[in-house]
Amino acid sequence: MLLKRKASILLSSLLISSIVLTGCSSTNKKESTSKNQIDPFKVLENEDARKAISLAIDKEQMTNVILNDGSKPVNRFVPDGLAFNEVGKDYREVAGEMGYAHNDDEAKKSWDKVKKELNFDTVEFEFLTTDTEQSKKIAEFIQSELQDALEGVTVKIQQLPTKLKTEKGSAGDFQLSIAGWGADYPDPLTFLEIYYPEVGRYAINVGYKDEEYKNLISKAKESTTIDESWDSYMKAEKILLDSGFITPLYQKGGAYLEKEYVKDVANYSFGPQTSYKWAKVSNGKNEINTTSSSDISSMDTAKASDSTSFEAINNVMEGLVRVDLKNELIPGMAESWEKSSDAKTWTFKIRPDAKWSNGDPVTAHDFEYAFIRNLTPETACEYAYVMYDIKGAEDFNLGKTKDSSSVGVKAIDDHTLEVKLNRPVNYFDQLMAFPVFFPVNQKVVETYGDDYGTSKDNLVFNGPFVMDSWKIEDQYGLKKNEKYWDNKTVNLDKVNFKVVKDINAAVNLYETGEIDKVVLASEHVDKYKDSKEFKTIKYASCNFLMVNAGNLPKK
Repeated sequence: MLLKRKASILLSSLLISSIVLTGCSSTNKKESTSKNQIDPFKVLENEDARKAISLAIDKEQMTNVILNDGSKPVNRFVPDGLAFNEVGKDYREVAGEMGYAHNDDEAKKSWDKVKKELNFDTVEFEFLTTDTEQSKKIAEFIQSELQDALEGVTVKIQQLPTKLKTEKGSAGDFQLSIAGWGADYPDPLTFLEIYYPEVGRYAINVGYKDEEYKNLISKAKESTTIDESWDSYMKAEKILLDSGFITPLYQKGGAYLEKEYVKDVANYSFGPQTSYKWAKVSNGKNEINTTSSSDISSMDTAKASDSTSFEAINNVMEGLVRVDLKNELIPGMAESWEKSSDAKTWTFKIRPDAKWSNGDPVTAHDFEYAFIRNLTPETACEYAYVMYDIKGAEDFNLGKTKDSSSVGVKAIDDHTLEVKLNRPVNYFDQLMAFPVFFPVNQKVVETYGDDYGTSKDNLVFNGPFVMDSWKIEDQYGLKKNEKYWDNKTVNLDKVNFKVVKDINAAVNLYETGEIDKVVLASEHVDKYKDSKEFKTIKYASCNFLMVNAGNLPKK
């Protein structure tokens, strides 16, 4: 395919760029001399302005030129390959395509309408993103698209470490921001609920409020069949996309290199992305060395909110269930489970040989404590809403009641956990593989208080590995957990992660044999695509542009 001239020019500039993004970058356009500048939040409150932004971004060029890793340009939010009905049809196939496709002419029309209506000449948007090299390239591409298509727009890019970006985003201190969401369970709700007004984390971040959307999601959750729920989900998804509060960009693909002596690293399309429980190597070292593009933000399951933290947690902790190499559900801390005939009561039997790394037994009480802790308003768990199908969970989390016993989770005894739901949730057991449902040791949490989860020394573990080292912004390492109930299955002695934000530097480490696995950027794909070590994966995820039109920065 022939690339547009501006995309070719942009790619060249990205490869030789010496711009340092520390809160701003060049605009690659003539600066306007007009002084009639408007408050950016006032512009973003206008639906036509948000529509213009969505229309102005050429997602196909982004995936072909910037990513080149199998990622797929999209205009819709819920990815394909996520949810299937009783006859095997994909939700995406049934719902069809929706959202705004790239169209510069329509973008200009909508933008001119906004400028005339609000009577301004220029506006500057702050664009918030993370401090990785790929984030920089994506941000510069979008910056170029918006500044070229929308007259009078200046986009100032600010790159921050993941934790700081998350904090700034939660405070509403941005106008535009790149975000990504990976599925936590196989249902459209795992995407649509993050924009559930006043509750979903991204709805809060951008101030999204729409009663019809809210009612449709509630209706879907009360539906008795998959097809009934999908009908409501489809309508809700279209409302969200038409609002322009979100501009889907691409369904993430991944390209990576892995040494031939590395086997059985489990990669998942949703939830935590990788497990090393079954991994093995034949090079005689019995360990895997790899890199991470960002540091862990927290090892506290109530505080973690990013893929790096979830991956680390998934390897040192274990919930009631676990997902295996074939992406199938298998027993974890629960040796068995059953649901009632109405699918509203689930009973999990905790295995008697489950232990924490300090020797304490893992009991049903650890799960009850963890669930209630995550729902307690003062904990401020960003993923608490994922638990709202549990009876009484939403009211308790929103402070409508202070009675934790009203929440439908109870340790019947040390080895029996009962969970009561508001509605039938046929995939509830699959939810249990997500870290927010993992147990925590109450004694350890109360010993360390606010410091719990901030270093390897104020944690205990119940998964295949324990955290052996953790130096912020440098490295973290895992070693085999000898007290893990299934430790005989764990082949590796260690897994070592070096934090390397520059992908080129990470690839150099791979080429020199210092690491065994590395994620590739677009410029590396053509070089390695014929290698036996080259691999790809498609994730049930969506990367998108958040448009903050209603969550003004807190003063």
